[in-house]
Amino acid sequence: MNLPENEIHIWQVALSDVDPAALTQQARGWLQANEIMRYERLVQQRHRLEFMLGKWLTRICLSEYTGLAMGDWQFIYNAHGKPQPREGLGVQAPFFNLSHSHGRAVVAVSRTPELGIDIEFTGRKRRVAKIAHRYFANEEIRALLALPDSVQQSRFYELWSLKEAYIKARGLGLAIPLKSFAYTFSKNRVGLNEITKSSAAQWRWQIWQLNTGLPYALALAVQLQAGDSDRSLKAFRYQNMTQHSEETVAVLRMSS
Repeated sequence: MNLPENEIHIWQVALSDVDPAALTQQARGWLQANEIMRYERLVQQRHRLEFMLGKWLTRICLSEYTGLAMGDWQFIYNAHGKPQPREGLGVQAPFFNLSHSHGRAVVAVSRTPELGIDIEFTGRKRRVAKIAHRYFANEEIRALLALPDSVQQSRFYELWSLKEAYIKARGLGLAIPLKSFAYTFSKNRVGLNEITKSSAAQWRWQIWQLNTGLPYALALAVQLQAGDSDRSLKAFRYQNMTQHSEETVAVLRMSS
């Protein structure tokens, strides 16, 4: 599959669309030692299957662009846990980022390294005010708690997925304080303010919130360099462990 410089591809798969036994059997053949250790630390079978689903989706997507067999992929991790393909594999691998939640996995693939994606299951009730005061910026807290109670849960998950996408794109995880940047919302736009940076030091970002049509919040962030063209999105979904199809990208909000 071709991946132009100005495109980001988003791949999804649901655990309900794969054979758990086949997934487990296949994954055991190519999981790295550190991945096996993480897998075995997971207690619940659902969490184990979700972990394998994400590893499977990552490998099969990267193989789509390179032709490298799924079992040949090896990964290294930075100090904050962000993976990248190990050098010496004999292919030019694209950059990627993985997220999974409640039986669904999603991978973003790009020629741009500063890439982050996050999916969050929204069907679980959260103590919005308590979590927001702990993690969100003041302007986000005020805007969130000013909303009617009936929509605070959905806005909370939108914010959380956006924040996760940003820190994953930076590659620093929670080493970046979640209060150090803030999002604002309008009808079809989302804005990002890097609070701790001067206006001159703020990077150029493209941010998307995608409409999944399901009880999930999905956000994507990519940091662009000066002079880079805007990125466009394509979306694909695996119906099973061998077949995929392209889907329409449904954008809920995006940065201006």
